[in-house]
Amino acid sequence: MQNINKILIIRFSSLGDVILSTPLIQLLRQNFPETELDFLVRQEYAELLRSNPRINQLIEFNIELGFRGLRKLKNRLKNSNYNVILDIHNNLRSRYLCLGMAGLSSKTRILRIQKKQFIRFLLVKFKINLYHRLYQRVIPVWEKYLITAKPLVGKTEIRDQKPEIFLTIKAKNRAKKIHTELLGNKTYITLAPGAKHYTKRWPAEYYSDLIARIYQEIKLKSVLIGGIDDMEASESILQNCTGDAVISLVGQLSIQETAAVMKDSKLLITNDSGLMHVADALAMPLIAIFGSTVEEFGFFPISQEATVIQNSGLTCRPCSHIGRSRCPKEHFRCMQELTPEIVWQELCGKLGHNLKIEGRM
Repeated sequence: MQNINKILIIRFSSLGDVILSTPLIQLLRQNFPETELDFLVRQEYAELLRSNPRINQLIEFNIELGFRGLRKLKNRLKNSNYNVILDIHNNLRSRYLCLGMAGLSSKTRILRIQKKQFIRFLLVKFKINLYHRLYQRVIPVWEKYLITAKPLVGKTEIRDQKPEIFLTIKAKNRAKKIHTELLGNKTYITLAPGAKHYTKRWPAEYYSDLIARIYQEIKLKSVLIGGIDDMEASESILQNCTGDAVISLVGQLSIQETAAVMKDSKLLITNDSGLMHVADALAMPLIAIFGSTVEEFGFFPISQEATVIQNSGLTCRPCSHIGRSRCPKEHFRCMQELTPEIVWQELCGKLGHNLKIEGRM
């Protein structure tokens, strides 16, 4: 394809998926250094990309405006003359926009991610796993985004890119202030106990037990992080913790500030959530606890600093590709059997060397 002057990437949500789109941004910028590269995202996740120097224009969509807002956005974009639109969301909204923009010029090319929904359906409903048989390996979501752009980049190597986030000075300063005023500049551990769906959340009482042990045995304070939607999970944890062992910043920080607070910590313990992908992009030590979802869906962290804890022996996993509001078997063994002791041992393995240096073990 010749004379590519303008490219648009569409990925409305959510937090993790937007982070996982950054390797695609890298790939396109490497191959088209002079091309205008724009990104369309939902307003609440735009903060992740506003400081990304590889993007020319960040287009923010307010989902509360509904279809009227979408139609207005379509009218705004209709004269943008994009040569290529990469639809890596592939939902009704993105298809509506693509249909409108592609119809204005025969020179506009639409490249759309292939979600392989039938293969996913077979694994969830019948536990028939075709991922390794068809692809010989698990293909992570961020690489699927790169594959979408393959018609543009040809034989260019597409596996060298990694998720990234650019922290602002403002966010770093807020994290530094928190570290000084609330934590006395002492080492701490962050915990992200939230997740949208119940079957992706490690039990609150397990987090409470782990926080107590961290404080009692290695004298480190824990910091709870997350958004407003995670308030209920954090409150359940705090009910069984002493004030000296933990502080909660849940619902108090922006995404950028949360990332900066994580970055300054010794380690993050998290569920399968958007903040897990933020930590992975920061290449910081993290322990990710997976319940009802599995690696085949492409959302495992990829950093060498990341460790995944999961209950691999269960035949009922996965019961969903996004999580459920309750365990369909009503035993919740995928999380219940991942005891605090298991996570504690992994934490000690990750931090043991540093803690010995500091004279705490």
